[in-house]
Amino acid sequence: MDKTACAHNVPIKRLYSIKELVMEIGATEWFWRSQIWDGKLSFVQVGRKMFVDQNDVEKFIAANKHQN
Repeated sequence: MDKTACAHNVPIKRLYSIKELVMEIGATEWFWRSQIWDGKLSFVQVGRKMFVDQNDVEKFIAANKHQN
């Protein structure tokens, strides 16, 4: 059995809850919710819970990045 291949079988986390976004990226829950409600950040709804795709977070960051 090849033990080095096990890391390749672990799925990469793709969807983040609002609370996970707060812990991973920062800002507040209300900031992220307002971005979703204003249509600036796409989301996936599962029941009553909102999840944000990692790819959409990367696009959001790139779109809001400023340089001097």
